Amino acid sequence: MNDRELLFAAILAAPDEDTPRLMYADWLMDNGDPARGNFVRLQVEAAKQEPFGPDARKLAAEAERAYQSRGADWEAELRGRVADWHYARGFVERVRVDAATFPDRAADLFAAAPVRALDLVRTTGYAELDPFFAVPQLAHVTRLDLSHLTFAPYEVDPLPACPHLANLTDLSVRGQFVMPQWLGALLDGPHLPALEGLDVGDLSHLGPVLSDTFPQLDHRRVRRLDLTRVTFSSEEVQRVLSSRCLREVEELRLGWLPLAGRSGPLALLTLGWVLPLDRLRVLDLSGQRVGNGGVVELVQALTRLRGPAPLRWLGLANNNLGAEGARALVNSDPARLDLYYLNVYGNADLTAAHRAQLQTRFPRAVVDATRPA
Repeated sequence: MNDRELLFAAILAAPDEDTPRLMYADWLMDNGDPARGNFVRLQVEAAKQEPFGPDARKLAAEAERAYQSRGADWEAELRGRVADWHYARGFVERVRVDAATFPDRAADLFAAAPVRALDLVRTTGYAELDPFFAVPQLAHVTRLDLSHLTFAPYEVDPLPACPHLANLTDLSVRGQFVMPQWLGALLDGPHLPALEGLDVGDLSHLGPVLSDTFPQLDHRRVRRLDLTRVTFSSEEVQRVLSSRCLREVEELRLGWLPLAGRSGPLALLTLGWVLPLDRLRVLDLSGQRVGNGGVVELVQALTRLRGPAPLRWLGLANNNLGAEGARALVNSDPARLDLYYLNVYGNADLTAAHRAQLQTRFPRAVVDATRPA
């Protein structure tokens, strides 16, 4: 192996470490490819910053400009093997793969990039999923997204017991029809021991099984949970949110799509007493219609925490927010609440003056009133 190959092999062997990536970047900058080296360094530095913060946004934007200028030159080995790809910390980490071709191409793919995340699709016709779950390179994968794959419920039966997915931390079955008993058994059982992120958004029928299962999951620590548009009663969602497995949750998405003016289940609850806020960095309440009272309760609860609130990303789109709710946010203690992103789209009673006050109160935040969170 030459020096470049040795450095890249070190990245593949330790994909979570930054040092091999920075050494590779230095080699690139010293050996005729400063644009690629600069891109790697910018993305690594961006990943070190506090998520959603101004420094992270600035570095990510610089990296994106560097990619737009030269990125097409860096991807020859991936073309034809994957349908799409995304970079993280300077290298392709997330790829979209075809269920039919992935088993034959997996070895070459994982030798070409430190891939950690797969989006599975069927682009060349129907293919059984059993060969996919038999691929040993899945041991490298920490995130698996099945939301773009239409499958029959029986096809994912092998997933929980797949021996190659022991390192999987995040699973998305968003928008797919999964059987409630399958999901309940997966969560309550011993399989996928590293799992700490779950996306079941747009699966409206899963509310009852989640409310029955989550209180029993003492063997899991769920840090990322997306329940967008899952139908719950207020009692059911309260059971989920009070579960021990959510005590360390960092990202919680509870967006709701009201039908005929109907509020979400959180509108009937006291937010300060049901939301697990201690470590929460991302909270999406879009469409719940918690109103001004709910926002006041949330701000009061955040200020009751020991020390500064960790919350940085708050989605309040379509929540009937007006002057009172805006005032609660504006008057919150800057030493206790420091947002980097605030979505206030679709709140008709929130004026331009209110939005300006929110931007002044949270000067390091993106205050977004142009699109849903």
